[in-house]
Order: sequence, then structure tokens, then C-alpha cells
Amino acid sequence: MKKHFLDLFRYNEWANNRLLITLEDSQVKDDKIMTLFSHLLSAQIIWINRIKDLPTSPFPLWEQYKLNEIKSMNEESNRNWRDLIEKHPRETFEEMIFYKNTKGTKYESTLREIISHVLNHSTYHRGQVMSRLRELDFAPPVTDYIAYCRQK
Repeated sequence: MKKHFLDLFRYNEWANNRLLITLEDSQVKDDKIMTLFSHLLSAQIIWINRIKDLPTSPFPLWEQYKLNEIKSMNEESNRNWRDLIEKHPRETFEEMIFYKNTKGTKYESTLREIISHVLNHSTYHRGQVMSRLRELDFAPPVTDYIAYCRQK
């Protein structure tokens, strides 16, 4: 499981980086794109902070950040998720994580469920960003998992 999650987070990093390069190179200025990408990364950081029992308030879920802030958030998220998974003491990720959502409601989920959610959530919102790029007549980068696997 550890190898699998590390690979998926490497893919997530690769896909986010490709998107960042496209936004920078194309000089895309679109509030919807920036808000979606900001949300994607805020959520990644919020979830890692929940797992580590750290405050989540510095990263509002729907705040819009500038491209340089998004880059920094992406680097921080990548580093923290990779570190969490690499240093995890077991091959399974079934321990329960107790946390509160943004409204203060208490929940519990396994680490495996949270990791799967974070990765799926990121893919979903990257897809929304890709659709918006197409609407604005920009060519979105290829971020398919299989494309990532082919270039490894």
C-alpha cells in the first residue's frame, strides 16, 4: 500500500506541476481557474494538517491565491504528503484519524480513506481546471495517470 500511495502522490505532484507550467507559460489570468487550483491545494494542506492534528485555519478552502503562492503551497503539500507516507511505520494505513470538518463537525476516517479522498479530490478539480482552460481556448497539459506512467 505504501508503494502505491507514494506512486499516486508522485503522479499528483507531476500533474500539478504540469498544470502550473501551463498556467505560467500561457499567462492565464482567470479567477475560476485560480480559485479551483487554490482550493485543490488548500484541501491537500488542510487534510495533512488534520492528520497531524495541526491547525487548518490558515488555509481557507475557497480562498483565491496568486500563482506564486499556489506554487509554494504545491511544494509544501508535496513535501508533507511524501514525508508522511514514506515515514509511515506500517504497510497498511488503517489507523483512525479523528478530526473536525470546516463547520466543526467531528468525524473519523481511516488514513487510507483520507489519502484516497485527497487524491481523488485533486484529480476532480484538476479536471475542472482543464475544462476551463479549453473554454478559454488554451491547450491544457496532458495529466492522465497513464501518461505519467509512460514517462517514468
